[in-house]
Amino acid sequence: MIKEILKKAIFNSVGSLIYLFFPLIIKIRRKSIFVLNYHTTYPDHNKNFVKQILFYKKYFDLVDENYFLKNKNKNKNKQLYQKPKLMISFDDGHISNFYILKILEKYKVPATFFIPYEFVNRKREKNLYQENKITNKKFNIISNLYKDINNKYKSLSMSFKELKKLTDQKYIIGAHGYSHIRLSENLSNKDLSKEIIKSKKMLEKKLKIKINSFCWTFGDKKSYSTKASQIIRKSYKLSFMTCGKPFDFRQNLFQIHRFNIENFFSLFQVAFVLSGIYELIYYKKRNYVNRITK
Repeated sequence: MIKEILKKAIFNSVGSLIYLFFPLIIKIRRKSIFVLNYHTTYPDHNKNFVKQILFYKKYFDLVDENYFLKNKNKNKNKQLYQKPKLMISFDDGHISNFYILKILEKYKVPATFFIPYEFVNRKREKNLYQENKITNKKFNIISNLYKDINNKYKSLSMSFKELKKLTDQKYIIGAHGYSHIRLSENLSNKDLSKEIIKSKKMLEKKLKIKINSFCWTFGDKKSYSTKASQIIRKSYKLSFMTCGKPFDFRQNLFQIHRFNIENFFSLFQVAFVLSGIYELIYYKKRNYVNRITK
């Protein structure tokens, strides 16, 4: 608790200074593509999320994952570099992500939703207490029981009907594993195939769409492995990680790193995360992850 308070204090104090110079910082980085990942998006923070969206629209051109595929051979095109690009993604398929749709639609924000198949394709529990327990314990997806109750959710995962509405509105669905477990070297080839290949096939079958992207789960060092990387490269066109670095087209489309931001972060915190400091913090881990997934 104390560690989190100190972390937030540093975010806001240093971030307030960075925020003042952010227009200059981001202008220097206009050739970069920043990818963000959110988790639960409870409506308590909708007003703050709108502030974040307006901040992004001021300093970035907002894109979706198709931008990577369309422009992978056009890195010398100066028209790409008027502003840095920014892609927003939401991990885990929590029901709160569905209700953020009205904000995305209003402000014309493209987004990708990374879905763990089994979390959606499961029998719902009898009450919210059990739903919360299953979500947190079995699927390792963080859900706040107080907020779940306060928002009167019946289920804590989106349904296929709700996912279909996202695709109908031109939002993109990506795979995020079958059962949301770490893709470590300890997993058998059979289990890795289930998490990586079967999750894709089942989502495509249920939603009648084509899935091009995979998002690694968790994000700690134990979550990555060479075996999993080899399977992902054969099955997808893109894969996303979370080791805090902007992308440019000299880099590998299977090593697209993201910055974690939540809808309750202040603009000072957002500026801090996107300023370049996180890239230094994650330098060692990122090099390790890039090496074993090369």
